Amino acid sequence: MPGRRRNDAGLAVPAGHGTGSPTMNPFLRALPQGVTAAELAQRLPPTVVVEGDAARVIRGIAGLSGAGAGALAFCDATQPGDALARTAAAVIIVDASCQAAPGPQQTYLRVDDVRASFIAAVTLLLPESARPQEPAPGVDPSAHVDATARISPLAAIGARARVGAGTRIGPGAVIYADCVIGADCVIGPNAAIGWVGLAYHDRRDGQRMFFPHLGGVRIGDRVDVGANACICRGMLSDTCIGNSAKLGSLVYVGHGCDIAANTWLSAGTALAGHSSTGAHALVGIGTVVVDNVSVGANALLGAGSVVTRDVAEGDTQFGNPARTVAKARRFGPTPRN
Repeated sequence: MPGRRRNDAGLAVPAGHGTGSPTMNPFLRALPQGVTAAELAQRLPPTVVVEGDAARVIRGIAGLSGAGAGALAFCDATQPGDALARTAAAVIIVDASCQAAPGPQQTYLRVDDVRASFIAAVTLLLPESARPQEPAPGVDPSAHVDATARISPLAAIGARARVGAGTRIGPGAVIYADCVIGADCVIGPNAAIGWVGLAYHDRRDGQRMFFPHLGGVRIGDRVDVGANACICRGMLSDTCIGNSAKLGSLVYVGHGCDIAANTWLSAGTALAGHSSTGAHALVGIGTVVVDNVSVGANALLGAGSVVTRDVAEGDTQFGNPARTVAKARRFGPTPRN
């Protein structure tokens, strides 16, 4: 099975983002001010048991595998193996029956419903952060748009967004807060960059809770995004699009996806959350890649395929479910006569 790919070195993202690795993708959504494990436990629903240093300070929120020092993370596995030992998170929300014990630099918050407690913690620490606010038409005063970029007056550029030199953004396109678009990109009409995917947790009382999307979207240089495409922001990581990737109209890229340089996603394709593509992969029109599936570099996926398993580098697959085939008609950047 292919390994998760490393983003192109030229991707216009902050250092450490977009590594494409399920275990090495540093991300931290910083808090306005620190809070101790004890203070958080007191504000969460009942039956929180603090194990370890209750005075340990939380300075941000992250996923378990990519967490750094000072991060709050969660782990809902009752037998987590070495996942808890490997993480650098400072405070971890765990199941009450979790068999692991906190390390010397860790504090556990033991609860009955891990994900419900984590969502409640995010709501307390970062109010109204679960979904981005709708930006007004025009460019938000806090956004940074290069003077050579061409922005339709009917587009909306959200708070702290960044748009690189020579990039063109069409009418009706919405760039949500904290998203980054590199140089010489084309964002088609009515595209949505940085909205949220479907991610919910059902509490034991039946209430459905929306899982917060704290990450952003990081788009490299020379990327084309077609009309009415949607690229979702990540939950506890960034959604990353590498240099020179080409996304057709009506393409859907789910939260936390990692799209390598020079990937070609034909119109109407859908990549579910946390899936990835390797460099120069070609994905045929109307293809669906299910969540957490990796497509290797230079792979070719035939039109209308449903990809349910990892695809090896250079492999050609077609069908529902997709299977390796001896050959398929080539498509992509060069038109046939």
